[in-house]
Amino acid sequence: MFTRKQTIEDIILKEATRASRNRRIEKMLREFPNELVQSMAWDTGDETEAAEAILEESVLEDEKRHDLSKTLARSMRQIKGYQKLIQEVEERRLEIYCSKIEEHEKELLRLWALLKPDEPLIDRVSNQWQDIGFQGDDPATDFRGMGMLGLDQLVFFAQFDVENCRRVLSLSLHPVYGFPFAICGITITALCKELLFDDMLKNHFYNVLEQPPLKMDHFHQVYCCVFRLFGDYWEYEKPESVMQFNLVKRRFVKLMEKYLNNSEANLIVAKIEDFNLEEDS
Repeated sequence: MFTRKQTIEDIILKEATRASRNRRIEKMLREFPNELVQSMAWDTGDETEAAEAILEESVLEDEKRHDLSKTLARSMRQIKGYQKLIQEVEERRLEIYCSKIEEHEKELLRLWALLKPDEPLIDRVSNQWQDIGFQGDDPATDFRGMGMLGLDQLVFFAQFDVENCRRVLSLSLHPVYGFPFAICGITITALCKELLFDDMLKNHFYNVLEQPPLKMDHFHQVYCCVFRLFGDYWEYEKPESVMQFNLVKRRFVKLMEKYLNNSEANLIVAKIEDFNLEEDS
């Protein structure tokens, strides 16, 4: 069992990165002799009160306890926010794309307008969709696995990371080592979801997000980063054909997981060179 006073103060004051501090605080909370704290069942917004209660017995000086509790409460909000984000992501994934829902259809047509601003869509069901990497004439069928989450993230990439999106789309159209852009994007959504559920995105989020709460847009930003990095890795690999997609993806996932395990992980600034590609070859 940890020495509570020493451990709490050491973690808050001495850990080098926010990620390493939050990971240790989370471990400490799960060992704390209070069921509410262990299960992290406090209400969102009550972190300050909970942090002060945790520190009350171990830090006697009021001023010092107040300063430490602010840092502890911020970490607790990030930890709780990660759990909440998992729920929100899964809820959106489970929302099935339906062509009878006007909102869904509008978002799909918006994707076309963002990716092909100079080319009108002749018909809602059209082989034009294959030009941006869907499998057939009706993209609705391609969202079965990732639901509306897959469409949301493609639209977010096209709208808010325009330069990288255009670069990856252009790469996907390469005559030799091109790949289906939209299908790849939905695959990247599945990858990001798995990384989130497996706690692999904690180091990134804890380092990047100075002020909670963690929101869905932060997850979409991760998607943009991962899609950009996958495009860079695909270009580095230059596979002979799209038939090697799964092989390249498996290698990329291994490199990504290794990078994310680093307590200094930050996908916003990550470059493909940070992935130690020589070790992979």
